[in-house]
Amino acid sequence: MSFLSTSTLPRSRPAVVAAATDWLICLQCDPTPADRARWQAWRAANPDHELAWQRVAALTQALDAHAAKLPGAAASQVVEQVSRSQAGRRRMLAALLGVSATGALVMATGEPAPWRLWTAAYRSGVGERRLLTLEDGTRLMLNTRSAVDTRFDAQARRIVLVEGEIQVESGRDALGRPLIVETRSGFVSPIGTRFTVRQLGGEAQTDVAVQEGAVRIQTRSGGTELRLNRGERTTFDRDRVDAAQPSPANADAWTSGMLFADDWRLQDFLAELGRYRRGFLRCDPAVADLRVTGAFPVQDTDKVLRLIERILPVHVHSRTAYWVTVGR
Repeated sequence: MSFLSTSTLPRSRPAVVAAATDWLICLQCDPTPADRARWQAWRAANPDHELAWQRVAALTQALDAHAAKLPGAAASQVVEQVSRSQAGRRRMLAALLGVSATGALVMATGEPAPWRLWTAAYRSGVGERRLLTLEDGTRLMLNTRSAVDTRFDAQARRIVLVEGEIQVESGRDALGRPLIVETRSGFVSPIGTRFTVRQLGGEAQTDVAVQEGAVRIQTRSGGTELRLNRGERTTFDRDRVDAAQPSPANADAWTSGMLFADDWRLQDFLAELGRYRRGFLRCDPAVADLRVTGAFPVQDTDKVLRLIERILPVHVHSRTAYWVTVGR
């Protein structure tokens, strides 16, 4: 079996390829005219965007051609599954890519394909906060661009944080099953509690902060454990857990749509703000060390940038709505 080769195209940066694949999923799921306009604007914003889009689109066309050769019964099953829902369309696309061309896509993009993000049970979009109540009564809030899977069985209730940030308010399970939040770093087990867990793509560490109750943290290697109490936070990876530290009172401010900065470097502030908007938000190294303090609503990131211009000696340079640099 062979697939369309994209080896003759220059390699795009992984972040741009990831954005292109996000747009691909969007266009597979009943996009609105506004969605299509934003997609076209993103492609036109930078030549690298268009190149990444050509890569992903070319590979998808090759996969479509392969799927068309499936036997009639298999093809009927594909049509049935794809027609059920947006989630079904996402899963079907991911299944085709994952089963038939994982190696091809990795070779084309230079990065492993984000299958788990695409096929997660629950996802939030850029700038979106999503509140869920799970079958056991656990309340789960997803921050911007986050994804989780849930795996409930007779032994345990598992919430798998695929990417992003969540707040968990544990429910009382009638069957007495433990609740476990799983990340790439390890496991967080609540003891009647409310807490936040954060893990972003490309980061090897998990951040945890406890607002109520306590949690027990265990690294994936199994060598380190820590009990974290109310008002404490820590960071851990697969092998070790940092000592507990006092947690800022506003550690869960994002659940109310706010971003609190306490003497942050401007570069760090913009990196955090960038999680809530599409496109690229860059900081000129010349202004990276300016300090930011304040409370900022993340529903309108353009408004936040205008405010930054008023309180700091910087200027916001917008090539397009999706390509912004803060500098002199």
